[in-house]
Amino acid sequence: MKTREDLTLSGLVHDLNNVFQTLLDAADLLSGDPKYSKLSLAILRSVERGKNIANSIQSGTGTGTPFEQILANAIAFVEDSVAAGRGPEISFACDVEAGIQLGGHWAWERVLINLFRNSMNAMPAGGTIHVLARYTPEEIEIIVRDEGLGIASTVMNDLFLPHVSTGSSGLGLHIVETIVKQEGGCVRAANRTDGRGAEFVITLPFPSRAMPARAS
Repeated sequence: MKTREDLTLSGLVHDLNNVFQTLLDAADLLSGDPKYSKLSLAILRSVERGKNIANSIQSGTGTGTPFEQILANAIAFVEDSVAAGRGPEISFACDVEAGIQLGGHWAWERVLINLFRNSMNAMPAGGTIHVLARYTPEEIEIIVRDEGLGIASTVMNDLFLPHVSTGSSGLGLHIVETIVKQEGGCVRAANRTDGRGAEFVITLPFPSRAMPARAS
């Protein structure tokens, strides 16, 4: 029987690490077969990401993380999903201003991953996801654009409500809005003016957990 101490965050992280070990053992077995080498690497990277998330939650680390690192982790997650046969071929075009740092990096990875998954659902034949992150005079702006069919007018106003967006659960965009609001920002969706898909714009005003780290 589990004690009360076993049910603390430390106990839950311990249990998660046991799950991760099972996945690592499975990945090790797959690595011996060239047919599954890419899948094995995808599992290993996903386990590493899971461990990092669990450790960051347990430690309560709130220091700023470079946006480039957050973006790289989210892109790696998408690429691993593709390697596992769970999505179309996707490429990324990124234009990120140097020096942007965000607190709670694991939460921001969730934001980007959910936006990327939404873009993948909108591009069943594949395409390019465009990511722009920059400073404006009063805020940080993060833009994610896809090359899909765009957002239907019938769901535009309710896009961030639970079970409205496309996907397995319809919760991805709702999670995005929830996290962005918790971090003091806002997110809006629109169809691209060039008619080539949709875009999501996140703005984070100062002061917020998003802290500028620009060189003087």
